[in-house]
Amino acid sequence: MEPDRRILHVDMDAYFASVELLGREELQNRPVIVGGDPGFRSVVTSCNYIARKYGVHAGMPMTRALNLIPGAVVLSGSFARYKTYSTRILKVLLSFTPMVQPTSIDEAFMDLTGTSGGIVEKALEIQKAVYEATSLWCTVGCGPNRLLAKMASNFYKPKGAGLLMPDDIVDFPAGAIWGIGPGTAAKLEMFGINTIGKLRSLSRGLLKSILGTGGEEIFRYARGIDDRPVRFFGYTEPPKSMGHEHTFTRDVSLPSEYMPALAAVCQKTGFRLREGKWLGSVVTLKYRLRNMKRVTRRRILAVPTDQDQTILTAAEDMARQHIQEPIRLIGVSVSHFVPSENAQLSFFPERTVELNRVADRVRKRYGEKAVVSARSLEYIQGKY
Repeated sequence: MEPDRRILHVDMDAYFASVELLGREELQNRPVIVGGDPGFRSVVTSCNYIARKYGVHAGMPMTRALNLIPGAVVLSGSFARYKTYSTRILKVLLSFTPMVQPTSIDEAFMDLTGTSGGIVEKALEIQKAVYEATSLWCTVGCGPNRLLAKMASNFYKPKGAGLLMPDDIVDFPAGAIWGIGPGTAAKLEMFGINTIGKLRSLSRGLLKSILGTGGEEIFRYARGIDDRPVRFFGYTEPPKSMGHEHTFTRDVSLPSEYMPALAAVCQKTGFRLREGKWLGSVVTLKYRLRNMKRVTRRRILAVPTDQDQTILTAAEDMARQHIQEPIRLIGVSVSHFVPSENAQLSFFPERTVELNRVADRVRKRYGEKAVVSARSLEYIQGKY
């Protein structure tokens, strides 16, 4: 890791909710939640910091959020508006450096290596410029790499700016590290590892034995080591995964109830893979139980694919094997990509290649429902 790197992470504060509140002074001091219709088992997309004090957070079922704050204001949101403001924000960031790498609609990394002046002072300057251009607040985290800059933006939220170095994170909870989710944090807790300092006491080999291949990455991150570059604006990173999911209007438990939806999301996923010219070798089935517990199962394919039918075969096999109780959501994703033009030719190519190629042409012209598999008909008809 280069010691003189100057990396910033710009993260908009409660972005969707903040955009919705622009020009609506009457809502400034009220809890505001952005999300879908509570009657359709939707989830919270975003909320302002007043709502967060009551325990509401993104991804929470809307019904639960309204139980926590019965008098909250619920707004449906406008993605077109969010994109407009995101473009304005990006224009501000690019006025400081071309080394701007957006990672979502409301956050981006910046590389200011080689610039003069204090890095925190520069972060405050960027924060002010964004506010003047949009009337929206952001938090700017600084560090010698992407990991520490991201951790800094989380630590200094909201409306903050600050720097974190490797020695500053020793007392942080282990779950603050990029890549350690609730499940991994719970597994580490079983070994008495609840801080980054304690995590550093584990050897590389022990971490790999506990966490598998991800242990190597966590070993480096616990020491504040991260050599991932910030790309120049316009660079497109290969996606980590592509997928779709469907939430049912009621809990379902029979294959005849959830298979049409699974077939439909596999079709959408295959279409996206072919559009992006990617082949994936890992299929992940994901489903959510009625208690909101999320379960994932993975299958490694013998040959990378972009074919709906191959994805569905793997996903269906996993679903029949593992789904044993009612579910409220089902989805599929494909990962571990190789570019389709670089894929190794097979002696036994998939028979559906030409079929899907023709179907894709029809869907592009007449819409995705113009050609569907027989198995997804009940999903298209809205039965579930």
